[in-house]
Amino acid sequence: MIMFYLKWPLMFIGCFLLQTSFVPAIAVFGIKPDLLMIILFFFSIRYGIMPGLLMGFFIGLTQDLYTPAILGQNALTKTIVGACIGLFNEKVMRTDPFVKSIILFVMFLVNDALFTLVLVVKNNTHISGLLLDLAIKTIPRALYSVVLAALFYAWEFFPKSSGRKF
Repeated sequence: MIMFYLKWPLMFIGCFLLQTSFVPAIAVFGIKPDLLMIILFFFSIRYGIMPGLLMGFFIGLTQDLYTPAILGQNALTKTIVGACIGLFNEKVMRTDPFVKSIILFVMFLVNDALFTLVLVVKNNTHISGLLLDLAIKTIPRALYSVVLAALFYAWEFFPKSSGRKF
């Protein structure tokens, strides 16, 4: 029973540690996947809106405390994204892995668009940089992350052999 309550926090801590240490090593042309967004997706789609909202806030706050120059922006965007993903709760509607991958991709776009929009307002810059930033940084990062999430779906979706019997 205790392991049930520790499962998700341990997974978030593990993803945060991997995100800050291992993920830069697997970057492709400077594009890194976002493990925290992937784990927030799996959590929110499983447990719903309010747990997703709360977990999104805590994940974003953790990211903000790690990089305090942008304090509050990750908490805001991850809170909104966690709640939006929670709308597709598996207990309410069943979706196949392809649809989940599309939802994850769209949520990356929403997350980064909100983040960049806050930067635009905060720095009083022009919004044209928003579209360029989404095209150059967000779409490749989202695709890389969706591929990693798809590996999990493939691992879970395909039948596992229980050993060879001769």
